[in-house]
Amino acid sequence: MPQDQVRTAVLLGILALLSLIPTAVAWRRARAFGDWDATSTLVFLVGILANAPTVAYVLHSGRPQLLDPLGEVVIGFPQWVNRIGTVANAVLFAACAVFAFHRVVSGRLRPNGTPLIACGLVVLLAFSDGLHGQEVFAPRQLVLLVVLLAAVVARPGRGALLGGAAVVLLFSLLSGIAALIQPTTVLRPCRTDNPCGVLGVLYAGVFTNENIFSLILVLGLPFVWLALRGPVRAVLACYVAFTAVATGSTLASVSAAVVLAFLFVMAPRLPDEKASGPVPSLRPLLALLTLGAAAAVGLAAPFHHPGVETLGDRATIWDMARGELRQSVLIGFGGKTWSAKYRISEIPAAVSPSLHNEWIDLLYAGGLVGLGLFLLLLARLLLRDGAVGITVAASVLLPVLLTSILERPWAFAFSNSLTFCLVVALLTPVGRASARGSRTADRGRRDRLPNPGARV
Repeated sequence: MPQDQVRTAVLLGILALLSLIPTAVAWRRARAFGDWDATSTLVFLVGILANAPTVAYVLHSGRPQLLDPLGEVVIGFPQWVNRIGTVANAVLFAACAVFAFHRVVSGRLRPNGTPLIACGLVVLLAFSDGLHGQEVFAPRQLVLLVVLLAAVVARPGRGALLGGAAVVLLFSLLSGIAALIQPTTVLRPCRTDNPCGVLGVLYAGVFTNENIFSLILVLGLPFVWLALRGPVRAVLACYVAFTAVATGSTLASVSAAVVLAFLFVMAPRLPDEKASGPVPSLRPLLALLTLGAAAAVGLAAPFHHPGVETLGDRATIWDMARGELRQSVLIGFGGKTWSAKYRISEIPAAVSPSLHNEWIDLLYAGGLVGLGLFLLLLARLLLRDGAVGITVAASVLLPVLLTSILERPWAFAFSNSLTFCLVVALLTPVGRASARGSRTADRGRRDRLPNPGARV
């Protein structure tokens, strides 16, 4: 490993430790306002448990790659890692069930209908799996469904965003500590087909590759901005964006820069926090135009792309999937059919997890019905609170739509590393409900404060 890359890794580790200062300030403010709640814990558990096998594998074994006889990377983990995954999924399943039961019996239930649309997508893909000879409701698919059902009874608001921000900041810190202890373990070698980023490294942190790490950072960037209070939010948002650029992913670098600029220009605030001034009436319109442009590019990319010379394997698999779409236009082929092609040697391991584009991935897995449900979900998230909530919702959705151009950030066929980001988006605050919840919490805090004029 070149010494300049080692030095870069060490500097990233030092930066991660320095981020503890603004993180501590943000945490104290969150505790003072009582922002952390049961929903925060739920989101945090979803993020930690879903990533536990990968993080444990990298911290224990580094990042070894197994090759098949053709020189292709073999996907999958050793058995001990799979056992960690099984336990983590069981714990997550039980935690979501307990959370939902507690919310129902406590009498504080305010059902959130938006996650039911996502549940509909999961059920559709499972139904299509069965029609095309794949397993119906595999364990990770059931876990995803239970997580989404728990989101139905969870409380939308700052708590969900805070749980997501905690996941992002924790993985950034763990990656930085690993970089300080053994710098070479957090970096991947640069190759001709996967060149180094702007900092001259591919920074994967405690994950198996830089793409997973970068997607967590980019999708979590608005969580940090929206969940935290005061100027410290801008400091930590810049830190997360810089770390995303440091991963070396071109998509993450561009997306992080666009999202950070969007946050500074729009200055979104949650309903329970007063804005610093009057909100310009053009901001919702600008937000809608930005999201529309990102969605249009993502939807068009698989059907009108520059070719293999520019996009490599992505262009090949998009053309391959596009040629098969007419065989099952209405409900697609299910969420497992594409990855099953790797087992019969039709596609390489690198492209087996997804079609690397949210739109064609959903078309392939769920057909026109799946795409329609996805559009309904986006519209519901964006417009359910009218013009008042558009800038907040757009801040959460923008990184999703940007990364959807070349990746699949939201999976509806199984739970994965990014499921917690989907849950947070589904629990984006609804203005009127969140404001009422905030006023109730404020009254509760005032009731607990001592009366200066009373005798003690």
